[in-house]
Formats: sequence, structure tokens, C-alpha cells
Amino acid sequence: MHQLSGTAVGCCLFSLLMFILLKYEVVAFMKFIKIVVFLSLITCQVFSHAEQTKDLRVTASPWSPYVSRSLPGKGVAVSIVTTALMRAGYTSSFALQKWPDDLESTRMGVYDMIASIWFTEDRARDLVFSDTIFENRIKLMVRTDSDIKISNPEALKGYRVGVVEDYAYTQGAYSNLPVEIIKAGTVEENLQHLLAGDIDIAVIDEQVALYTLNNKIPGGIRQIRFARDALSTRQLKVAVSRKRSDAEQVISDFNKALQGMKDDGSYLDILHQYRISP
Repeated sequence: MHQLSGTAVGCCLFSLLMFILLKYEVVAFMKFIKIVVFLSLITCQVFSHAEQTKDLRVTASPWSPYVSRSLPGKGVAVSIVTTALMRAGYTSSFALQKWPDDLESTRMGVYDMIASIWFTEDRARDLVFSDTIFENRIKLMVRTDSDIKISNPEALKGYRVGVVEDYAYTQGAYSNLPVEIIKAGTVEENLQHLLAGDIDIAVIDEQVALYTLNNKIPGGIRQIRFARDALSTRQLKVAVSRKRSDAEQVISDFNKALQGMKDDGSYLDILHQYRISP
């Protein structure tokens, strides 16, 4: 018998090793493909179920008294929304997020519904909006010891006007007027600027201002005077992500339940629980 040379033996062993590796790599790869396909099917089933289920994932950002972790029912807007959903046959789970994370996550379908939102054409591309759940009255306010007349927007001329940064209701109201804009990070900070004399006029949602003055600034309510008429009004709504194939149906069901609450007085009962007048 002829003996194999060292080189020949080495080549044979290398070839055998490569064959074994390739064999097991193919097997491992096929197992991997099977796992991916299985997980994909499960994921599709989960998303399909999520679109058909009546268990809604609801979100919103803190905006007392409409949305608040510390208030009963998570705030008046959330109480109205969850009650209407329950009447419509839906269950819901609620999560607070910072603005605008709540908007963006609902647009992407991470959450099904946002419980406190204003309509814009841009948002309507990704969301289906409900009927109005509450009318927001945006008002001008000054200190009670001020002689500033704030009967109309023209009264803003020449004054320092305090607004809350990134709040949609403060955009555009003074865009054509010669005023100095002082931005604050929160409603409370804006009101503190007014009380301290750092600004002359504040622009704030009426109910938010009242809640903040009564609950966070002791004695503040007696030092503030509101304009009689609203600078503007906005319609507070809920919206469902268009990622749900049944978004239109969810909103239709919600609207019917909301109208039922207004008809039987339970809507007013919720407002009164939070000492809010319609």
C-alpha cells in the first residue's frame, strides 16, 4: 500500500472539515429561516388581532386638568374618553407620555388612540378625529392691579406677552402685532412671570390657568384678571391611528357614545366632578 504524503493527508482533513462545517452551517441556516418565518407569522397574527380587538391602547401628555397623573380618572378628558369607550363596548389601557411623544407614537400605531388632541390637516393624514369632547377657551390675563385693557388682541400692542413654548394655542395669535414675546417652559412658570411683573399679559387656556392658580400658586387666583372674551377657541378631540384598519369604526362608535353621554347628563356630571363648566 502506498502511504499518503503529509500534504495529501492535510488536504483530505481540510476537505473533510469544510464539508462538515458547510453541512452544519446549511442546517443551522435552515433552522434560522424556519424560526424567522415562524416569528413573522406570529407577529402578523398579533397585529391582525390588534386591529380587530376592542382593547385599545390609549395615550396622552400631562395637561391639567384635562390629563394628569394626580387627578381622579387621570383628568377630565381621560375620564370622558374612557367612559365613552366603555359605553361603546371597548376596554382601554392608558399611558402618560411627554408631548409630542404621545402624538408621534399614535401616528406610528404604537398606541391606538390619543385622548387629548387638536385637529390639524397634517395630523389628519395619520389620525382619524372624533367629535369635540371639550372646547378650549384661550384667554388673555393680567394682574388685578394692572390698568391694561385686554378687550381684544389689539390691546397686546407694545406689551410683553408671556406664552408657553410649543403650545399650539399661542401660535399666530400675536404674529402680526408689535409685541415682545417672553417664552416660559410651563403654564405655572408663565403665571409666575406675570405675578412677578416680568411680563404684562399672559396667554393661557382658561381651565388650565384656573387649575394652576388654585392648586399650585397659593393666593394667585385673587391676583389675576381674565379677559371677558376668549382670544381664540380650539376643539379638543380624540384621534385614532390610521394604522388600525378599523379606525373609522372606532371613532364612529366613540362619537355615538359621547353624544349619548351629553344627552343623558353624564357628560356634565364628569365636568362638575372637576369643577369645570362647559
